[in-house]
Amino acid sequence: MTEMPEARSLPRGTRMGEGIAVIDVGSNSVRLVIYERASRAPTVMFNEKVLAALGEGLAENGRLGEEAMGRALFAVRRFMALVQAAEVAQVTILATAAARVATNGNDFIGELEAISQLKVRVLTGPQEAQMAAAGVLCGFWRPDGIVGDLGGGSLELIDVSDAGLGTGESRPLGTLRLRGDAKGSVSRGAGLARNALEGSEALQRLAGRAFYAVGGTWRSIVKLHMAVTDYPISIMHQYAVPGPQMMDFCDEVLRVGLDTMDKGGVVAKGRRALVPWGAVVLRTLIDLGRPATVVASGLGVREGTIYDGLDEAERRRDPLTLAAEELAVLRNRSPRHSAELIAFTRAGLDALGLAEDGEEERLRHAACLLSDISWRAHPDYRADQALAIVSNVALYGVDHAGRGFLAKVLNDRYGGTEDPVLKPGAEALCSEAMGERARLVAAMLRLGYVLAPGIANVLPKVQLMSDAATLVLELPDELATFDGERPQRRVRQLAKLTGREGVIRIA
Repeated sequence: MTEMPEARSLPRGTRMGEGIAVIDVGSNSVRLVIYERASRAPTVMFNEKVLAALGEGLAENGRLGEEAMGRALFAVRRFMALVQAAEVAQVTILATAAARVATNGNDFIGELEAISQLKVRVLTGPQEAQMAAAGVLCGFWRPDGIVGDLGGGSLELIDVSDAGLGTGESRPLGTLRLRGDAKGSVSRGAGLARNALEGSEALQRLAGRAFYAVGGTWRSIVKLHMAVTDYPISIMHQYAVPGPQMMDFCDEVLRVGLDTMDKGGVVAKGRRALVPWGAVVLRTLIDLGRPATVVASGLGVREGTIYDGLDEAERRRDPLTLAAEELAVLRNRSPRHSAELIAFTRAGLDALGLAEDGEEERLRHAACLLSDISWRAHPDYRADQALAIVSNVALYGVDHAGRGFLAKVLNDRYGGTEDPVLKPGAEALCSEAMGERARLVAAMLRLGYVLAPGIANVLPKVQLMSDAATLVLELPDELATFDGERPQRRVRQLAKLTGREGVIRIA
């Protein structure tokens, strides 16, 4: 069972001086992200980007433009002032394709180092691919497929699986680079993309697997797909689309255009001109590689640098469980009681003769840890608040169907509406079969909270047992006075879900 601290202190990473900052000087944008701490499930405390467009014009003269460099250097001055004020423990500055290939790139790096008083890490193409893959390892639970990181200056590809990382590839297909090389012609760009990708060894291993899409332009395409399909939540990370469907969508983007498709302004102004070029590369990649699914990753090179610096024990931690534990410490009455629910619900499943696979088990663990996150809200709004948190919070290592399961559990645990049409959210993504399991887990949680309303050291003393006709909650003599009308009603409600009678018995 997960051991949880009882102290009401904040997680240690929220304290001043323990943050981790990454300044990413890319071909299109310069971004600062400050993370709460170095973790398997890194939490963003601050995120700001400037669209410097360093890669603009590289195709014509091979140099970084003076105006673009000025924007980038101005942004880094501000970013360094912010990280110094925040007293972060560690700052890493990365530079990628534009600074790497430009003839004046070394001079630009020298100016960055003079401003920051730090050594800038200029990633090679293969290193950039490895860091993007490490970001996917950070954000997913046991990923298997090909990672593609599309920037302004290059496209990196690399195999990721339980066997480890493949050899990273770098292709000259960044959105700014491709637009320049193609002289603004999308049809010419499609030919250049095909020529650049046909020899890719990574794509030869993609068929029938997942393609993990990293990079701001591809994230914009994914967000647009979510908008036009009226997807119930806005979380882009781990949004999955069948490969053929995404290829058709890229064709539609190129044929119809953003002005027609994006009436709501989902794609940011600074990205709009690059989306067609991202669609060209993605469409070509799917056509050549034949992935089963295209999966969006909200994590990439920046998070990869954090993951790369973790020890092996931290890397092996489940990011979903870790994030749920931290939320429990921040929001629950008794994190220890929430952890005790894990064993309590496991005993309930055993008593009812219900097995679970590894994924069902980890989702149940997370549901138990999240089960008290809305206790401070007014009773009429606890279900709404819990749904809003689970539908939008940064949980890693869980797909959208799993997020739907968690939302369904919390909705039922707090007695929310049964009609997803009235309150559409993540719970609408839960399958019918998993919805039945969610109702059962929620019923056990409701029982656990009337027996011990946020009180630790009670649930380990009770037992659940059953036969074909009856579910019995057995209380030890020392807890006999915990019996009452509400516990009896909750036992009956739980038993009814499996066609049994429910009773409480004093041992």
